[in-house]
Amino acid sequence: MVNAHTRKTYEAILGAPAPRDLEWDRFVTLWSDLADSVSNESGDRLAVQYQGHREVFRRPHDGRVSIEDVERARHLLKSHPEPKGVGTVAAVAIDAEKARILVFDLDAQKVVDRSETIRDTDPRARRLRTVERRTGRDDVADLTGYFDELADAVRADLGGRPFVVLGHGHGKSDVAAGFVDRLRSHHGELAQAVAGVADVDLSAADDGRLETETVAVLRR
Repeated sequence: MVNAHTRKTYEAILGAPAPRDLEWDRFVTLWSDLADSVSNESGDRLAVQYQGHREVFRRPHDGRVSIEDVERARHLLKSHPEPKGVGTVAAVAIDAEKARILVFDLDAQKVVDRSETIRDTDPRARRLRTVERRTGRDDVADLTGYFDELADAVRADLGGRPFVVLGHGHGKSDVAAGFVDRLRSHHGELAQAVAGVADVDLSAADDGRLETETVAVLRR
């Protein structure tokens, strides 16, 4: 497991907006901790081999990583997430009535909730937000509003970091699939951050099960 300093750098790169004042030394340390190999090349270039993909970054004269290199690093990390390397994984658990945005801190000792102090039976889960369907009417417009409200919450809480969608159902009752379809059609940047979808019986799953399913999807 990487240290907290590297974890903050990772989350800053994947956050929104992308950092414009990221120190080069922090950037190099991130890749030293996460990449398969790192080497210095001529012309002040840093070559990184990460999960089978090679990227080259240029050392800046002012000591701050260029926004172009931040965006390239962001794309690389989003495309090839390494949940165990940074200590946290994110998920959206959704059914027809409500959705939860969860960040599982694999090292955490307690639960933290943004809206109130709360303790849960599973100390590894940090519940960030719950979005409830407003009317419960069985129509497309109600689901669309529900999906859009949830998308706004995901954008605010997770930025551009990868997340897994967890849901249960089949056909028209597959709300998780409907949410992903809505992201693809109207929230393209969030659709790109969807790392996978898993079928989970949310009525019977505790936070420990949700964490296990999230990590399993990210490792596929």
